[in-house]
Amino acid sequence: MKWINRRNYIVYIRNSKRFFLQDQKTNEIKELELANSNETLLNQLQPLELDVNELNLSPLSLEQEHVELNLVQPTLVQEQSVDQLSLSEQTNLQEVVQTQAEEQTNLELESVVITEPAETLKVEQEQVEEVQQTQTLEEQVQEVEQEQAQPVLKPTKKPVTKNIFGKIDKRKNFNFEEFEKNVKYKEFSDGTRKKIAAEIIDLRLTFTNPSRPDDRALVLRGPSIQFYEGEVHAIIGESGSGKSVITSLLYGLAGKTANIEEGKVLLYNNEVQKFKFKDWERSKYLGRVISAVFQNPMSTLNPTMKIGKQIMEGMLINGIVKNRKEAKQQAVEYLKLTKINNPEEVMELYPHELSGGMIQRVVIASIVSLHPKILVLDEPTTALDPTVQALVLDIIRELQQKFKMCVIFITHDLGVVASIANYISIMYAGQIIEEGTRDEILWNPQHPYTWGLIMSMPDVNKGERLATIRGSVPSRLNDIVGDAFAVRNEYALTRDFTIEPDMYYISDTHRAKTALLDKQAPEYEPPTIIKEKWEAFKAKQNSKQDTHEGS
Repeated sequence: MKWINRRNYIVYIRNSKRFFLQDQKTNEIKELELANSNETLLNQLQPLELDVNELNLSPLSLEQEHVELNLVQPTLVQEQSVDQLSLSEQTNLQEVVQTQAEEQTNLELESVVITEPAETLKVEQEQVEEVQQTQTLEEQVQEVEQEQAQPVLKPTKKPVTKNIFGKIDKRKNFNFEEFEKNVKYKEFSDGTRKKIAAEIIDLRLTFTNPSRPDDRALVLRGPSIQFYEGEVHAIIGESGSGKSVITSLLYGLAGKTANIEEGKVLLYNNEVQKFKFKDWERSKYLGRVISAVFQNPMSTLNPTMKIGKQIMEGMLINGIVKNRKEAKQQAVEYLKLTKINNPEEVMELYPHELSGGMIQRVVIASIVSLHPKILVLDEPTTALDPTVQALVLDIIRELQQKFKMCVIFITHDLGVVASIANYISIMYAGQIIEEGTRDEILWNPQHPYTWGLIMSMPDVNKGERLATIRGSVPSRLNDIVGDAFAVRNEYALTRDFTIEPDMYYISDTHRAKTALLDKQAPEYEPPTIIKEKWEAFKAKQNSKQDTHEGS
C-alpha cells in the first residue's frame, strides 16, 4: 500500500487499480475508480474540488504495487462517516491514520503529473532506483498491513473484530439457550426447586511456585457449593480462606499457576475446565454469563475515557443495543438505577472526577447493563464509609430483584450481607465449614467459628468490648492434620486435632463441618449472646421495613 497526503486528503492505493480518498476534515472515505483516461478521474474528483495534478499520483504507484489484501466487494466500501462507526472502529481508524502519517517520510512519492493512461506511461530510471532502495522497507510495511487488514476486510475462520473500510463481524451474540440446555435443578423438601447457576464439587486446587515448580500450596481442600439463579449467596471468611479463589475459577482468572487436582467447576452444568473459547466467544461469555465487581473500582475503569463512553462501549460490543443513540439512553437509565444524580452530566466526566462511592456505583451500572446471569461482588464495600456502604447494599439488592440475577457476594464481614443474603457459606482454610439460609446461620449457627463471627459483629447501641477469635488461619504451605480450626477452637474435642470432621446436615439447606454434631459428642449450647444478636438484628430489620413502608 502506498499513500500520499495532499491538502486535506489521504490517498489509499490498492492492487494498482483501486484507491480511496479520506477527507481529513470530515473523515469521509470514498472509493474512486482508476480509468484509462484522466478525464474520467477528473470527473470523479471534481465534486471534491480536488485536482488530479495536485494529487501528484506516481504511475509507479499504479503499476508496481501488488499488495494482495483480499478486499471486500466494492459495494461494501462506500462513503462512510466516522459518526456511523462504532467506538472500536473509530479508534482503529485513528490508529491507522496516525501510523500512516509516521510512514510518510519514507514512502512519500516524488511529484509526477499524470498526463497519459497508466498502462502506457514509462517509469523513469531514477524512480525505479528509488523504489529498489525502499523495497525492503515497503515489504515490512506490507507484512504489517496484511496481518491487520486481511482478517478485517475479508471474514475468515479467525475471529474478526474491527474493519476501518468494512463492517464489524456479525458473530456477536452469545447463544445462552444452547449454553444452559443441560442445566440442573435442586429439589427441596418443601417441594420447591431452584435452578443451579454455578456449582463447585469437591474441589482440590493447588498453586505452583513459579521459582520452584515442584512446590505446590493446597489452597482449596475439597469445598462443595451451589449457587442458585435469582438468589444472593454470600461467602464469608477471613483473608486467606480461599473465598475469592472459588469465584475466580468461575470466570477464568485463577491464573496459570492454579492447578485443579480433583473436583469440578460448573456453570449451568457446563464444566469450566473444558471450555474452549475463541477470543470473541470469551468476551461474550464474560459479559453475558458472568461478570464481576471488585474491591478497587479504579482498577476497572479506563482513566482516559469518559464515564458514558465506557458504559456504552460494553453494550455496543455485546450487542445489547443497536446503535450509539440507544446505548446512550440505556447508560443514563442504568446510572439512575444506581442512584446517581444528574446522570447526563456524570456521563461527560472522567473517573478521577468522581468519589470512590460514585465510581463503585458507575462500575455496578456498567456491569449490570450487560445483563449477566451471575454477578460476583468481591469485597465491593470494603473501601467505603458506612453511609455509602449501606447505599451500595441497597442498590445491589434492588438490582438483583429487578433483573433476577444470581449474586455471589464475597466479604469478611458477616454484618454487611446479613440484610441482603438468601444463603450464607462460611469458609475457613479452603473449606466450607458451615452453610445455610441467612436465618439458619444467624439464628441457629452450629460451628464454633460461626459463633465467633457473629459475636464479633459490632453493635453501636452497646459499649461492650467486641469478641475476638484468637490465632490466625493456618498456613497453606504446611499440611493440615485434623480440624483446621482446632487450635483456635475453645470447644475443640480431642479427636479434632487428629481426625478431620465430617459434614453434618441439620436440614436440607443447613450443614456444618464440626465434630460437635456427632452423636457421640458431648452436648453443648451455643453462647447466649448469639440469640441476643439475632433478636437485635430482627428488630433492626423490622424497623427499617416500617420506615420504608411509611415513606
